[in-house]
Amino acid sequence: MVQLYSDILLLIMLELQDDLSSLHSCVLVNRSWSNIAVPFLWKYISRNVIAYNRDRESRIKLYKVIANFLSIESENLLIKNNIILPSYKLPRKPTFDYMNCFTQITTFWIKDMVQLFIEEDSIHKKNLLENQIYNLIFENCKNVKHFYLNTGKEFYKFPSAGSFFLNLQSLGISFENNMVTSKTLFELATICQNIKNLEVNYCNEDSEGLASFIEMQHDLRYLFLHFIDNENKYPLLSNAIKKKAATLKKFIVAPLIDPDSFLNLINLQHLEIINNDRNELDICYMNVDWKQWEDCLDKVCFPKLQCFEATFIQSSVECLIIENSDENIIEIDICYSLEFQDYQAENLNLIKAIAKNCPNLKNLNLDIDPRNFCEIKRIFTNCTHLEKLSFNINVSTHSDVGDNLLEIISNESPSSLREFSGDDWNFSKDGLEAFFKCWKCKKRNPIKFTHHEMDLWPDDQKNVVLKYMKEGVIKL
Repeated sequence: MVQLYSDILLLIMLELQDDLSSLHSCVLVNRSWSNIAVPFLWKYISRNVIAYNRDRESRIKLYKVIANFLSIESENLLIKNNIILPSYKLPRKPTFDYMNCFTQITTFWIKDMVQLFIEEDSIHKKNLLENQIYNLIFENCKNVKHFYLNTGKEFYKFPSAGSFFLNLQSLGISFENNMVTSKTLFELATICQNIKNLEVNYCNEDSEGLASFIEMQHDLRYLFLHFIDNENKYPLLSNAIKKKAATLKKFIVAPLIDPDSFLNLINLQHLEIINNDRNELDICYMNVDWKQWEDCLDKVCFPKLQCFEATFIQSSVECLIIENSDENIIEIDICYSLEFQDYQAENLNLIKAIAKNCPNLKNLNLDIDPRNFCEIKRIFTNCTHLEKLSFNINVSTHSDVGDNLLEIISNESPSSLREFSGDDWNFSKDGLEAFFKCWKCKKRNPIKFTHHEMDLWPDDQKNVVLKYMKEGVIKL
């Protein structure tokens, strides 16, 4: 068999790093392939080891290998407490230090491992085994960068937890079922201060511990905050966010937080505001003081903002953020702007704000009122770098305007446009034919044209798409 240089094998594994079955096949080729493929395989497992997505037998095999690395002291302690694990001893010392291949750890699979190994209903035994697994992880997993926390374990009390948490760069925290306490986060903040990416889910109170944890991070760049509702005020968390203004580059919040949180975020590059993820628009409307938001954001500047996403936000607020972005935005994704007294006028103001303040825009996803079609030309005229475009509409009231939109796009859009998606639009056969024919005649680059109901189109419309796909006008 021809031997490949290790550098070539490394490039192969890099291409296959997200393909579990191919990585497993590479491990079986020979020793040279195995030496390079195994770390990639275990990194994949650590990134994707969601217990519920694998069959029981596969999970047990994985957990047996992990259990093989338990220390003698842990083994003796388990035996002393009548905890006999399934036969897991490998016939000889493992060739690879599998534990060091882990890059991510989640408490979900640790709990799953305990449940599979101890089926009897013994809280004492399960806690004991769980603690020994965490000891094993904290002592041996030196390359873990991401940890997901959704347990009440007081990790700061574990002997090797200090070096483990000091090495982390990414942390997920879930307050679901009130497992993680404010005290735990207070203590954890003393040994975990290098987090760059922090994701917080199901937050239901203005936690002093969480606020302190955020403030203690030296270089926090990405913060995701998911609250259970937007009825509460979060002054402690808002203050902590403002203190991270120097380092914070990406901020996602759902639902809303006090608008004062945005006052100092001048280094922000990515901002996503989700007013409500439960689609209860009446709650969104009633619980938010939009005048307060307008007054606050009128004083804010986002000179480095490149990506702005918003869902269920008032158009006037969206306009203010865009107008204060210093013309650096390259991606906008705005869905379901809240409809107030005059949605057409509000939508028009949003279109004008984008056209005037986003000359470098490349990707745009926006709800459009068909009565503002003529104003779309403003975007096409001023946003000359536009590459990806997605417009949305309510077909129940505007079912015959899809062809008009296609005509505007074919005649007015910049030559940089490469992709268009228009879910919920109705296009006729003649409208599609005219659009693609014009695109071809102008010798424009192939366009990616997508519609979520394209499979349900009549045959004559499908045939138009197939025709121009064969001619290279449309690309998949």
